[in-house]
Amino acid sequence: MSFSAEVGKFATSATARVERIRRAVVIELFGSVIKDTPVLTGRLRGNWQTSLRSPITGELPLRSDGAAIGEVMTAASAAKGDDAIYLRNNLPYASRIEFDGWSHEKAPAGMMRKNVARILRIVNNAIQEGRK
Repeated sequence: MSFSAEVGKFATSATARVERIRRAVVIELFGSVIKDTPVLTGRLRGNWQTSLRSPITGELPLRSDGAAIGEVMTAASAAKGDDAIYLRNNLPYASRIEFDGWSHEKAPAGMMRKNVARILRIVNNAIQEGRK
């Protein structure tokens, strides 16, 4: 096999690995945010919306958290290359629960902030392990 063919094979393999890792991180992060969202009626948890390339701006009627997680799985699988993957909750009280302590018993550290910090630790540890 020629040198350029070997480089091409490596590039294809590396790209596939990066896409698998990205998909796994998105599913873990977004799924954890959804699961950590406090439930009173279920509307807040079900209003997490996942989209590709641009964020969704509307609100949804009541839907299950399973539907929200299914949407995460679909978007993570459909993402290609450098597609941005968004997770948004457009209900007006979502940011109040995240930042203003509106759910100080069920989500004292928010939903998004604590999971982003956790995922960053996991990814940084994996990078450090990969450098050894």
